[in-house]
Amino acid sequence: MKGCDFSMGIYTEKRDQLIEKIKGLEKRIASDTAKKKTLEDKLKEVSRLAMAEEYNCKPRELDEIITSEHLLLEKLRASGLSDEDLLKLVGGGNAENEKTDTADLPADFGQQMSFTDKANPYED
Repeated sequence: MKGCDFSMGIYTEKRDQLIEKIKGLEKRIASDTAKKKTLEDKLKEVSRLAMAEEYNCKPRELDEIITSEHLLLEKLRASGLSDEDLLKLVGGGNAENEKTDTADLPADFGQQMSFTDKANPYED
């Protein structure tokens, strides 16, 4: 019976060691997760600054541009246009849509609009 008590002591000690290792790993995981979150936040901000630099504007202006374009996109969707329709309007989309498919567009779509009655608005 004493042999059994000795064996159980070895496994109890081994179990306690494993529990401590697991706790250590859990602490490292929590610490690494917090570090990862911090780095992701920095990456978002640096990406935003890079985009502002690319478009030659201040970060606040970029936010306003994005908000304005998002609102416009939502209005267009609310008016019944699908994402596919929007891509057709701007000439984007997949290879199938990049063919000149103007069947759904008005006949004068893409024509230059004139705000004068003259054929040449620069004439006096």
